[in-house]
Amino acid sequence: MKRASLVLAGLLVPALLQAQLADPSTRALGMAGAYTSLARGYEAVYWNPAMLAVTGRPGLSIGLPHVNVEVGSNAFGFSDFRKYANSYLTTADKQTILDKMANDSSLTIRALGGVAPFGLSVGPFAFAVGSSFEGDLAVGKDAVQLALFGNASRTGAGQFFTARGSGGFGWGATTAAASFALPFSLPVGRLSVGITGKYTIGHFLASAGDLGTKIGANPSFSAVTAGQAIYTNYGSHCGSFTPMGTDACGGQAGKGVSADLGAALQLGGGLTLSAVAVNALGSMTWDDSRLVYERTRRQVTQDASGSVTTVVTDSTRLTTAAAIEADPQARAMKDSLLAHASFAKLVRVGFGLRSGMLTLGAAMQLRLEQGLDQQPSQMVAAGAEYRLLGILPLRVGASWDFGEATTLSAGTGVQFLGINIDASVANISGSVHPGVRLGLGVGLIW
Repeated sequence: MKRASLVLAGLLVPALLQAQLADPSTRALGMAGAYTSLARGYEAVYWNPAMLAVTGRPGLSIGLPHVNVEVGSNAFGFSDFRKYANSYLTTADKQTILDKMANDSSLTIRALGGVAPFGLSVGPFAFAVGSSFEGDLAVGKDAVQLALFGNASRTGAGQFFTARGSGGFGWGATTAAASFALPFSLPVGRLSVGITGKYTIGHFLASAGDLGTKIGANPSFSAVTAGQAIYTNYGSHCGSFTPMGTDACGGQAGKGVSADLGAALQLGGGLTLSAVAVNALGSMTWDDSRLVYERTRRQVTQDASGSVTTVVTDSTRLTTAAAIEADPQARAMKDSLLAHASFAKLVRVGFGLRSGMLTLGAAMQLRLEQGLDQQPSQMVAAGAEYRLLGILPLRVGASWDFGEATTLSAGTGVQFLGINIDASVANISGSVHPGVRLGLGVGLIW
């Protein structure tokens, strides 16, 4: 189970965006994602390829590195992390932390993000590349209580702490995308249609879970530790890493081809209506020969003399697709992991209005098919930008997914002689995925 433990630990590492293609626009983050009808140049590859053919598009744009990172927890907000970091926890502090978790719930911690190192648009053509990663870890309430208070709260015979609800999940991928758009004149305005073709390489896929861990201390210490994990294997013997390789030392553990279809209608007066179908075509597949499955169960007991005995009742490691398929428990975990191992299919609609130094945007998103990137089933967003003195943009935005999360965002930057330097922050509140997202990016737009 040592390797499985490493998998669980690795899921906490802050990553380099939960979307298939890392968003190359820090401006979009500052406006809470209300950007379907506002994307410019290389930003259109992510948001809507049809925006490459609208009037007022940049003739040339170059996306330099854009990075955003999100961290969060279902029980703790940014203020909690600041309050308890590097401080001694009193009994009252510990109880406050525990009370934030509902009965029989799990403490979840997530880290996700994306890096878009390069983007380019020339007229109606654009190209972008980006990497996205996500990691989630869940720790059952019993385990949190044991970590905070020790076993003092459960000393009666037959009373156990469990790890029920504990587990982890993670993935990583890199996508290269190219877009093209064409304009058409209509009696009501200018219609643009566009397509984005994407090729995705999957680097990593993993899942881990508890199988009945329990710990008791009366009349003497006894424990059962049990868990399982399935993950993309990278050989420890590798002397070098090959990004496109498919063996145990290669970065290509999965691949997929997909396409986005977009449209934008300019009605005059700076008003634009738009719609885009994300991953309307294509899918993602993973090489199951790269998967390794591990399952371990240990029983630890202490007798009256204080002697501790450890008995391993199950130690299973399966390294081939055939072996995993032949083991019912391993096969069930593999099937669950791969059930939604493609990326979400989405429909977005929106409008944008540009008037002088003021820009307004609104958008609505509907998920048609669930995927690795865990997009909300529905979401609405609105945002605004005002360019102070023509060079200092001030951005605000808000989004809501109809019950689970509300996002408030803000951003600023400098726009001068085509150089765009932007920074944004978003606070995500709610009962499921609260957290904070930060973004920073540089671009050249002419």
